[in-house]
Amino acid sequence: MSNNLPGLLATAPFTIDSARAAGVSANRLRRKDVVHVGRGLYRPSDWSFELEAAARALSNASPGAWISHVTAARLRCQLLPPWLADSTELHLSKPRALPSVRRSGVLGHTVLALEDETEWADGIRISTRSRTWLDLARRLSVSDLVCMGDH
Repeated sequence: MSNNLPGLLATAPFTIDSARAAGVSANRLRRKDVVHVGRGLYRPSDWSFELEAAARALSNASPGAWISHVTAARLRCQLLPPWLADSTELHLSKPRALPSVRRSGVLGHTVLALEDETEWADGIRISTRSRTWLDLARRLSVSDLVCMGDH
């Protein structure tokens, strides 16, 4: 058996399910070239942070939840104020029926959202543009919200 991780597992964060589907054993995931990020999430040890890859893995590891707030705005190229434009924050929202988000490095939100306020985009469950704007209404100034909405 090769010592290298197969395919995309060698270049981006991945879930335990995708590792199993690729034939990677639990013992292989304990080697030094793999980092256990949190429940069901791994990444190559030499991986440099990339927001979309991180959001995709987090979305896939969190059934029923979705990428939201600043993370969703950045992924959708929505206009953000300069102090958030390069943010590497990972925001994950979920309905009240799911357990609280408890992942290191992830900002969790319990949100009441309608079914049409989330969607799938490029393999990521994410809040819609309008829902993202609403989620950021508590964090941004009125002028920043107007700029974001006009963009």
